[in-house]
Amino acid sequence: MEAESIIAEEVKQFEALKDSLETVPTIKKLRAYAERIRVAEVEKCLSKMGDVDLSENNKKAIYDVSLGIVNKLLHGPMQHLKCDVTENRTLSDILGNMQALNRIFSLDKEMEDKLHAKIEQNQKQSSRGQSVSAKFS
Repeated sequence: MEAESIIAEEVKQFEALKDSLETVPTIKKLRAYAERIRVAEVEKCLSKMGDVDLSENNKKAIYDVSLGIVNKLLHGPMQHLKCDVTENRTLSDILGNMQALNRIFSLDKEMEDKLHAKIEQNQKQSSRGQSVSAKFS
């Protein structure tokens, strides 16, 4: 019986890891979207400064601070795309978060359709799993 519980826990952790890999395209697209905005805004700022002769260190400082801002803004959303069994974040939660981020930032219509289908599939599997476990109770 103890071996079964160990195997069940390992399977659960493996499935969480496998499911979290589905977030990679969303993470890449969100980071690329933020990076395009960051670079464009820094370039716009530097061009508005005109003839101000900035040293390479000053330019690097401007780029670094903009990168720090982007990283801090994206940290929270990225955490909600990770499957963490210790925080009881389910696959449905993660898929819902991915769908929300894709919709909010218009990252990918095709990805949103796939996520919607995956959410429906997960809900069907969950309800089947509950009915199967009820039979054995």
